Formats: sequence, structure tokens, C-alpha cells
Amino acid sequence: MTWNEGYVTQIPYTQAFYHHLNPVNLNTALLMKCIKPIDVEQSFNYCELACGYGVTTNLLAAIYPHAQFYANDFNPTHILTARSFARSAGLSNVQFADDSFKEYLKADLPQFDFIALHGIYSWISAENRQAIVDFIHRKLKVGGVVYVSYNALPGWATMSPLQRLILKYGQTVNAAIQQRMEAALSFVEQLKETKSAYFQNPIALNHWEHLKQQNRSYLIHEYFNEHWTALYFDQVQAEMERAKLSFVGSANLIEQMDHLNLTQEAIAHLATISDPTYRELVRDFYLNSKFRRDVYVKGVEVISGGEQIEGFRAMKFMLVVPPDQIRLEHQTVLGKLQLQESIYRPIAELLAEKTATIRDMEVQVADRGITLQNLIQALIVMTSLSYVHPITPVSCYASAARFNRAVLNTAVTSGELTFLCSPTIGN
Repeated sequence: MTWNEGYVTQIPYTQAFYHHLNPVNLNTALLMKCIKPIDVEQSFNYCELACGYGVTTNLLAAIYPHAQFYANDFNPTHILTARSFARSAGLSNVQFADDSFKEYLKADLPQFDFIALHGIYSWISAENRQAIVDFIHRKLKVGGVVYVSYNALPGWATMSPLQRLILKYGQTVNAAIQQRMEAALSFVEQLKETKSAYFQNPIALNHWEHLKQQNRSYLIHEYFNEHWTALYFDQVQAEMERAKLSFVGSANLIEQMDHLNLTQEAIAHLATISDPTYRELVRDFYLNSKFRRDVYVKGVEVISGGEQIEGFRAMKFMLVVPPDQIRLEHQTVLGKLQLQESIYRPIAELLAEKTATIRDMEVQVADRGITLQNLIQALIVMTSLSYVHPITPVSCYASAARFNRAVLNTAVTSGELTFLCSPTIGN
């Protein structure tokens, strides 16, 4: 086996920032489950495994200049780019390594408060997944937080045959990897046009029509890896338990709100299932989950309901879109979600004037019949819909400015990096 262990390295991955990995977001996921968050106003250590070009790690290092960031990716081109950008942005609190997971386990590293891995767990061998679990077991602090995302079942059950078909066809073509992808896509299109019974399934057909419009670099990394495994929740949980981790919930905050994702009948049925692991698995069948963003902790420090409320009251929010861009109707798994205008409009109007804590807003909306619970729920929903965002509790204006200057300097010759750092929302 070569050094890349079946993972695509012939073509660079896309450069992107993944906001779910932000400590503020992960802390909010903990708070929603009455678990004590990490104090990010104090120094902390953060590690991203398989960081790609390091965009997320570098941006978070700019947001939290008092913290230390570490990241690995075994593709040296990715790491070279990540290090070069960190230097140009003046980020002295970040270190990148071109180690494999097994090599990184042996590196001289501190104990981490956060370990995050996005878009890698389903695309590597079982042996490398075990190396990640070993890394977490040895390097995560007691009380630390883990974020792991992966392709999930049953949502991928209908579509995973396409990955196999595309991968295997690509292996029959003797050409550059981009040409192999185009040839594979053309072959699958021919399969559809010649009335393959597989494409009589509307889910498979819709997925295919969406897939063929995607960025080709993304498709190559998604579909051409030798190892590609969609996983059930209980499989991943069992692997994480070997590192002494306990499941918290989704980093996609709105997914923690059952009443927005499930029917009352489904909620009642799930309530009859006593085993929490099996209940979460059955919940995935109700949602037909295709991609999961799971949060785990090493040791559960439960806080009281009163402490949870005070934690929410202290959170400060800002509006990140013009008020007239806030839509009250959204599509969900359940169908159309209608946000209550009498709750959401007053919140938007308040935040359009100035940033505010939930404690401040609670006083200002009380005469409108909006309860504290209404307020917290609405702000979490609005955060998930990218209408509002919590304000970062630390000052990072100088480091954010350096980051943004580096992005703009890069943009003179390349348009691949398209993210600027907001020092206000820390995102």
C-alpha cells in the first residue's frame, strides 16, 4: 500500500470553512443538553484531524489568538499551503503536520480540549478509524469535546451503489483523474438514459441529478476514494466508546429539536424506547439521516437547569442578514416549517438595532408574550438558519484583520479562498 492508503491525492481538495467546528457552536450543543461547556475565554488547545488546506484551523486560530491550534493532513501539498497562509496571516498559535493518523499519535502534542474531524471518517479504512480512536483516547483531556462527521445510514442506502459504480468505472479508464471522473459520470448518465431499473427509484434519480452538477474536485474526493463507508450511528458510537466518549447530540443545533424534525407520533414512539443508542438509531430511520455531525465528550459534567438558563442568558447575538431577508417559511423533513411571526419578527427587529444578550432581550420582549423558552428556541433556530449568530466572547480584531489581509493578498492571484474572518461573530 502506498503512503496515501487509497485516499485521493492526485487532485487538491476544495478550500472551505466549516462553521460547525467552531468552539462556540460546540459549546452551544453541550449547553442544549445541560452539559458544562468549555471556557473558551481561557487558554485552550484545539486539534483538527485531516484539516485539508487548513482553512478552518487557520480561521479559528485568528478568532482565538489566546488558544493553541494543531492540525494534521497527510497530503503535503495541503500542509504546505496551510503553513504558508498561517505565516502570511501572522498566526503564531497554529502548527500543521503532514503526518498520517498513526504518525500523529506519536507526535509531541499537548492534551486537547477540542478534537474535530470533518469529512474524513467515512472515507478511510477501518484501520485508520481505529488510529483516530486511539488518538482521541490518548490526546483528549477529561472533559474534552470531540466533533466527528460522517456519511450515515439509512440515508445513504439508496445512493451508496452509485459510489461503487463510479469508483469501479473510473478504475477501468487509463487517463488523468479528472478525465476518469467525467467518463464515469457519462457512463452513469447512459445507464439512466437506457432505463436502468435502479433509476426508477426517485430518490436515486434525484440524487444523481444533483450529483452531476457538483464541483468536480469535490466529486473526485467523495467518490474515488478506495475506502468509502456509510455508517450507522451505533457503529460510530461503539468506536467512540473505546475512547471513553459519551454521545451528546448534533452539532447542527436545529437537529436537536425534535418538535421541528419529527411528527408527534414519531416523538411518542421514540419515547417508548428505553435504550438511548437504539433510540438514536431509530430516530435516523425517521429522518432518513444521510450525514451526521456528532458531538461527544470525555466525561459528562451535568449542569442544573438553572445553570443552563444562565448560560443561555449570557449569550450575545447579532443579526447577520438584513431583516427583510428573514423568511418565516422553510422546508424540513416534515414538510413546510412555519416560524411564528409574533416571536421571530420582534427578535429580528431588536437585533436590527443593536447586538444583545438573551438576558437583555428577555426584558425587552416580555410585554409581547414571548417567554424565555420561546426566545432561546427562536435564537437557536435563527442561528441554524444563518439569520443570527452568537458573538464570540474574546477579542480578536487584530488577528482577524491580519487573516483578512492575507486572504485579500491571496485573491490577487487565486480565487480559491473565499472566506473572510468576522471578529464579531468569530466565524
